[in-house]
Amino acid sequence: MRPRQAAALVARREIVERVRDRSLLISTVVTLAILAAILVVPTLIGSGGTETYKVAVAEPQAEQVARAAQRNAKTFDAKIEIARVADERAVRKAVDDEQADAGLAGDAGAIIVRKKLDDNLGNALQQGSRLLRLEAQPPPPLPVRALQPTDNSDDLQSIAFVAALLLYFQLIGYGFWLASGIVEEKASRIVEVLLATIRARELLAGKIVGIGIVGQLVVIGAGATALGVATDQVDLTGDTVRAVGVVLAWFVLGYAFYACLFAVAGALVSRQEDVQNTTTPLSIVLFGSFMLSFAALDDPAGGLATALSFVPPTAPIIAPVRLIAGEMPVEQIIGAVVVLLASTAALVAVAARIYSHAVLRTGTRVKLLEAWRAAHS
Repeated sequence: MRPRQAAALVARREIVERVRDRSLLISTVVTLAILAAILVVPTLIGSGGTETYKVAVAEPQAEQVARAAQRNAKTFDAKIEIARVADERAVRKAVDDEQADAGLAGDAGAIIVRKKLDDNLGNALQQGSRLLRLEAQPPPPLPVRALQPTDNSDDLQSIAFVAALLLYFQLIGYGFWLASGIVEEKASRIVEVLLATIRARELLAGKIVGIGIVGQLVVIGAGATALGVATDQVDLTGDTVRAVGVVLAWFVLGYAFYACLFAVAGALVSRQEDVQNTTTPLSIVLFGSFMLSFAALDDPAGGLATALSFVPPTAPIIAPVRLIAGEMPVEQIIGAVVVLLASTAALVAVAARIYSHAVLRTGTRVKLLEAWRAAHS
């Protein structure tokens, strides 16, 4: 039997066995529940609170509009503080320097914002304008003038956060799943039967591919996107679709890298109780990568985020965040992918040798250094 055919048979076996396992459905539901809690709970909490906004004004008419909005701001879950400044130029400067959330130009002929007007604040100011002018005739809505080009950075940041969270959960979940499967076969002696007909490298490759195919990343990704849209935290735009593609692509790259490491971790032990011990270092690395993704969210073009994009253990989570934020040039994307692919190729060869020598060892836990020496003896 050719190596590719042997690996394909193992992959098919993994798919059939995993689909029958109820843990697949449970893990998918749990992951979606966690994402729902993260996306929905802040929205529910935020809907019951009052946000404070500062509005800069210069002319008396503008101040009257602001005070009318201030009196009715609670209707829109808002509290408005009025900042008096010298003139319209000072209003624009206060908004542009982020010392005010918005300003009213001249005699309140327009709302001045830096980039994007918050809905609650906008509704309150429009209501204030209507109340003052209602005795004449219903006035048209105040035009909104942005001092800087409007972008979708807030939406992209929300998408990037969900992407990092999704990648973290899935990489650690798939990895532990793989390690547990290897220990199960090792404890039941099934692996000895399998290795009597195929080589360890083919068995390892088939398991990695099979578990990767049977995973529910597409379902979870679609669910997370739907939750984000439903809670108004994400707009379903071309950027959202592109972000989903970025997550899928980097998951494949990250899974290939981490699957080899988790496979070795599983091969070192013979009991399910010991899997947690051998996989803990990998879990810590993944958790650290997720925590470092917050630095990439805050400053995707910064030196730390850029450097971590080229470090194989952190790249699968950090690089997608920067890419979704639009702060990763093409040359950096190519470089990060090449580094990760090269590292994975080298890791596959090493992991396969360690796996082949450790997977048949039963009883006490095999030390990594011992397995390394045996693989090179």
